[in-house]
Amino acid sequence: MKSLLVFIPNNFPFETSGYINGKVLYDNESDSKKFYVININTNDSQESNSELIGYYSGTQNTAGCRKKINDWIEITFKSDNSVQTKDNSYYSVKNVIVDTKTIEKSNYHTVIIIYDQKALIKSELFRTQNLSGNHFLELKDILEKKIIEDKIKKKNYFENCKETLLMYMIIIFMYPVLFLSKVTSKLLPIFKYSTLGLHLSGWLENIKWILLTIIQDKKFTLKTLNPIVAITLDILLGVFLIRFLMQTIDERPSHILLDNAEKVVDTLKNLVNWLMGAPAGLKLNYSFNKMLGKFFLYHIHFWWTFLVSIKPVMDFFFDVLMLFGRLGITFQIAIAADILALVSFHAYCIYVYAARLFNLQMRGLTALFRLFLGKKKNPLRERVDSCQYQADQLFVGTLLFTILLFLMPTTWVYYTVFTTLRVIIIGFGGFLTKLRFYFQVLPVYTFLCWLFNSRCVHSSVKISLKSIHQDRSSTLMMTTVRSSWSETWVHCIPDTINHNPPIEWKMIVKNIFWGELLYPL
Repeated sequence: MKSLLVFIPNNFPFETSGYINGKVLYDNESDSKKFYVININTNDSQESNSELIGYYSGTQNTAGCRKKINDWIEITFKSDNSVQTKDNSYYSVKNVIVDTKTIEKSNYHTVIIIYDQKALIKSELFRTQNLSGNHFLELKDILEKKIIEDKIKKKNYFENCKETLLMYMIIIFMYPVLFLSKVTSKLLPIFKYSTLGLHLSGWLENIKWILLTIIQDKKFTLKTLNPIVAITLDILLGVFLIRFLMQTIDERPSHILLDNAEKVVDTLKNLVNWLMGAPAGLKLNYSFNKMLGKFFLYHIHFWWTFLVSIKPVMDFFFDVLMLFGRLGITFQIAIAADILALVSFHAYCIYVYAARLFNLQMRGLTALFRLFLGKKKNPLRERVDSCQYQADQLFVGTLLFTILLFLMPTTWVYYTVFTTLRVIIIGFGGFLTKLRFYFQVLPVYTFLCWLFNSRCVHSSVKISLKSIHQDRSSTLMMTTVRSSWSETWVHCIPDTINHNPPIEWKMIVKNIFWGELLYPL
């Protein structure tokens, strides 16, 4: 055995003598014996106790009767005048028995670590630093098991009533949440086409996760309190914003939507009419340009007719949306995303037509260009092979290549304009998605705990040397260190809320170049 590690809590009484409760473990990697000291047991009548690991004599230097256990340690508290510090008192190990054998001090190096017991117990982020050979993580597990056992043994009537009341309150909230969650899961094939429907389903799953976590832990933790505060602020901001809009806006929301939709339709019609002429001095194919322009104008007119025809239904539709909007500002953001998709649906249809046509022409030109090189693509082996073409095949290929090449500028103009609109709409939709995510995980409670350096946001330890003594033993001081803000915030995000994946710019540029469809971020 190379070293002996003795962990002593900083709230250890100096003068009181008694038997030490704790646990003894052996570390194979460092070849060291670890004595985890938890507290002092002054009850001598407990002859057989699996938690006893030694005796502490304090300043009285009293000797205790050794119990019949394999691992035993005796600790005393003494002063060392040779140590030039303000506090020259330190803990000393007198007698150590490992596996029923007494070991000499010269055969091992003794390290006494004074740890902050309360900080380890209250730290909720410490478990995220789950590294192999972490002595303090083992110590935290031992302390938590000890606390649970003590609560079971010493639980009184008041604590039972408090815990029962908490469970009943959680169950009362749980039943309607479970019912609504089952309903939304059955309607998910319909809700998946709506941002509001997906948000409602995720919101219910988030609340269900919070309630189940509280039932499992039987207490409120940092990871459950933060989303509870975030949901409360979300609802308050949503109610405040709706009242502000109701007092500011006199017209009905459906009328405002139709007025703005009409402006969008008129702007889009003027844009298509401009493209049907000579946009920016470009000379396009007249017949093909007129055909595309009239085709797109027909879709715009058809969509506007549809919006006008459902105007009576939209009033009821907006009344329902206002009810959902009172659930929080995140619901209002989801409603805004659905309204954006509804208003820009005709522009999306035109973009799909232009993108499909551009993609078809690009692939056609690429395939016909291989004809001049005497090659063709082999889809079975996913490679380009050599091929000999006949004269009539070369003639037809050249004719088709020429037609597609001269029609490409017209298609490219429409594709460029409506792809730009699509990118703007997707960018704004992505901004709404990010905004909704940040409101869902609003770290108000977490930030206050982190700002005031609460023990619950500590995630690592700092070891400092206190003193080195004549018997070659050393004393270390352990203090917990606050986690970084980014790690603290990430840890407090509920497990049911997924991070938005990073934007793949290379894939977006590739899709734009080849005319592939762009989907929401």
